[in-house]
Amino acid sequence: MIRGVPQLQRLVVRYCPHGGSSRGARAFVFEEFAKYAEANPAVECRSELGRGKHPCVRGSYVWGEEKVLDAKNQSSDEVRRLAEVLRDSSGRKMLRFEKPVVSARPSIQGVALGGAPPPVWVLPDDAPSGGS
Repeated sequence: MIRGVPQLQRLVVRYCPHGGSSRGARAFVFEEFAKYAEANPAVECRSELGRGKHPCVRGSYVWGEEKVLDAKNQSSDEVRRLAEVLRDSSGRKMLRFEKPVVSARPSIQGVALGGAPPPVWVLPDDAPSGGS
């Protein structure tokens, strides 16, 4: 949800009526899908028959993007979790930064040196102690 607006518009669960890999998707559609649709009124929930095809969960977003998650050999709870993942995501594609991020102001702490930790300072034994 971005600024209170749910990003997922439509959720479609595709399953095969007789395929073994669709067992969990069928159980989700027949037992839990109506409850899921009632709990998420802003999302249009549909199920499709895909005869001879593996099950999948497809989400269509406000931005026009579409995400498809494979539900092959998943249990009913795992299919519900896939639907929740689609509901909670923004629908935007992940961006990869091609160039390194360069700051106009260098760090006050200095340049980070990867690898070895900083040396540990040890006081000599003849150093005066703070007490008596």
